[in-house]
Amino acid sequence: MRYGRWIWMLAATLLGAAEMNATAQVRILPLGDSDTSSFAPHSSYRYWLWHRLVDAGFNVDFVGSQHSVVGGVPANADFDQDHEGHPGWATPDVLENINSIAAATQPDIVLIDLGANDVISGVPLETTTENFILIIQRLRAVNPQVTILLAQTPPFEGQDKVAMRLLRRAIRSVAKRENTRESRVYVVNLFGGFSVKKDTFDGMHPDESGEQKIAKRFFKVLRRVLRRLR
Repeated sequence: MRYGRWIWMLAATLLGAAEMNATAQVRILPLGDSDTSSFAPHSSYRYWLWHRLVDAGFNVDFVGSQHSVVGGVPANADFDQDHEGHPGWATPDVLENINSIAAATQPDIVLIDLGANDVISGVPLETTTENFILIIQRLRAVNPQVTILLAQTPPFEGQDKVAMRLLRRAIRSVAKRENTRESRVYVVNLFGGFSVKKDTFDGMHPDESGEQKIAKRFFKVLRRVLRRLR
């Protein structure tokens, strides 16, 4: 009888642990510039991504020191609004702050959408590339198993097409170089299929259709990542 009771208690403990693991929240850090933060009254891609994730049954927690959108509240407020998006930020700005951001948020997954402001402000491509590598390394210093989704940023009006093409190539190169079995790095193509005329409200920042396109691209990769974490 005692032996049977011990087996029952062990099975219950293991089952409870399995259930806790299956429902454990995954901390996701949306990190970037104004495409990540967005502006009132727009909801940002984060709104559409959050609902895609929740509707698919994933238990996630968006994290970051910022909340809502810049200049007010989003049109749709029924989502986890935490993020780390800052208008005007380029890779040097993120690199300067990444240690404190990572320590405060402790992310399992980071969605990085950066580089457009590097091109606009004339940051040399070699510097941008090295900054991406250092950002990833500093995230790993906090969580050696962090997963990185590295976005190829959407196009914008007046862009330097050659510089943007080289940036996208550099991002692919960084992802390939930094990808490891313990800490995966995935490229997310936000450029393809994105129309400056149809998917932005000012020639640069995503409108509702642009937000949904970005969310769809991130979700496609996140779904695979999160399924593996279950």
